[in-house]
Amino acid sequence: MKKKEIIQTLIFVLPYIFIEFSNTILVTIDKSISNSIGKTAIIVFTSFVTLNWAINTVQTCISQAHNIILVRDKKNYKDINTSAMAMIMFFAIITSILIYCFAYKITYIYELEQDTREILTVILKLKAIQLPLVALGYVPRNNLKVNEKTKTIFIIVIVSSIVNIAGDIISVKYGFNEKGIYIATILSTCVSSVLFLILSKFEIGKISINYIKELVKYGKDLVFNKIVQRIVNLFYMHVASSFGTEPYAIHCVCVGVSDLLSESIEGYYSGLLIAYSKDIENENRYLIKKVDKIEVIGTAFSVILAFLLVYPTWWMMGRAISWETCKPFIGLYLTEFVMTVASCNYRAYLSANKDTKAIRMMAFIGGLCVRVPYAYFVKCFNLGLYGLSLACGIDRAVRTLYLRLYIRKNYSRGEK
Repeated sequence: MKKKEIIQTLIFVLPYIFIEFSNTILVTIDKSISNSIGKTAIIVFTSFVTLNWAINTVQTCISQAHNIILVRDKKNYKDINTSAMAMIMFFAIITSILIYCFAYKITYIYELEQDTREILTVILKLKAIQLPLVALGYVPRNNLKVNEKTKTIFIIVIVSSIVNIAGDIISVKYGFNEKGIYIATILSTCVSSVLFLILSKFEIGKISINYIKELVKYGKDLVFNKIVQRIVNLFYMHVASSFGTEPYAIHCVCVGVSDLLSESIEGYYSGLLIAYSKDIENENRYLIKKVDKIEVIGTAFSVILAFLLVYPTWWMMGRAISWETCKPFIGLYLTEFVMTVASCNYRAYLSANKDTKAIRMMAFIGGLCVRVPYAYFVKCFNLGLYGLSLACGIDRAVRTLYLRLYIRKNYSRGEK
């Protein structure tokens, strides 16, 4: 295994990291600008982000399954794309209707003050309107990623971000606050989805039952993983909200910092998935060694990145709460970011081998067997933010260890 090959893989992955970060830049801009409104806005948007992840679960998993299939079968891209688009739009519309109808009841996941609850309800209803618009962009964006057209994606992100920032500034200036900020996000979503469809030259093929079965086959384990993860995260946020407004605001800031750094992780996963898929096709006999070396380098880099970016990220995401107040907790929250990077490498390798069963079990072990009981223990014994901040890092460490042991047991040379 040559160092040059490792370096080439890491360089190949970089554009995908930036792409994935850009996918959530609109919500990030909203959270950053919400700092100028105050503490309530920070709580609203951080609470919403956790719900947003849960709302997007099925569509995101179908998109990831689409990515896995498309990487290995580019010849039939029209039918693959059309089948994926049909599935994503179907679930997006169903989810949208449910969210709009039950928006107010959903907010009771959190223990919030009434004015905060009402604002969050409006944001959720706006999300229901936005959801099908977001869904239109998944498949064409995957096409651009798989065909390594990263410059096109950057152009689309820049244009849509300009629309979003302009709308946010106008909203804050004229007192539309949280509602106006999210309406600006909807407008920018329209722009980005239309541009993705046009610039990817999306072509309609046939809806193939065989490809839908494949999407279900690879998607079901991913959906299980994501659903468990989302339920666990919502319970985690519920526990944090039970500590009171002030501790919950601090928690929201620390989670916001960790989440912003974590936005790039799915890009890291996507890039490694494509790279490892190519290695498997080329029958790279040293792939396991390559995976191990990238594991060490990626984890070390995540620690350095967290150290360098923690303060500027706090300033952007949560400066309404002082740095001195957040500093005792924020490092503990960032252990989740570091350990998620570590597990992501193994997850990409397994996905390249179309082995999603281990990913499903990973979610069960880490989420339901570790994080939920631990968070409940923290709540019962009132251990506060110090206790709660360790939950995510421990959960992710257990997941990483499980995947490492699974690969050691089931894969010997990069082949099953």
